Amino acid sequence: MRALRVTQSGTAAAALATARVPLATAAQPESLGSSSAADSFTPQERAAWRGLLEVHAFVIHQLNVQMQALHGLTLSQCEVLILVSDAPGQRMRMTELAEGLLLSRSACTRLVDRLETLGYITRRAASDDRRGLYAQLTDTGRHVITPARATYREAVHAAFLDRMRASDQVALGDIWARVRAGAFPSSDPTGRTVSQTARKP
Repeated sequence: MRALRVTQSGTAAAALATARVPLATAAQPESLGSSSAADSFTPQERAAWRGLLEVHAFVIHQLNVQMQALHGLTLSQCEVLILVSDAPGQRMRMTELAEGLLLSRSACTRLVDRLETLGYITRRAASDDRRGLYAQLTDTGRHVITPARATYREAVHAAFLDRMRASDQVALGDIWARVRAGAFPSSDPTGRTVSQTARKP
């Protein structure tokens, strides 16, 4: 959030979570500026593109550090719990969960496997389709996600949202909607992606 990874999940994150890049990439701004390919970008274009890479890497790193330090969860694990917690009956089909996280099914399964081991999620067969599985929040998961969600929200504000004016947030939301609409033709008029392209965590 991701969805920002701010996820579609309260994550933020989520706006262009699909564009996650290794921290090493964003930590070497001189590499792009010195390449011949960089010469094809105007300063304005380079600032817009590098800004996306660097801010995304910084925010994701900050959230991961805080979530792990305070709750023993990775950012991706927290996003799973938030999505399932917000779903009707606090359960989601695994296929829908993968789409909401912008993850491949196999990557989503690995995340849920770990959360199931921790006792935060359980998997149950769908009553209307025995081949389908639901991820459902457990009592332990409910206890964990309440403080974790608060940390997530505060961290997103501190690292990202509070650094902008309200008008900047509106403008940026409009920008992401236009970019998503172009990148994902199946997006609805608001730019929300109907069918997400899978990404690696």
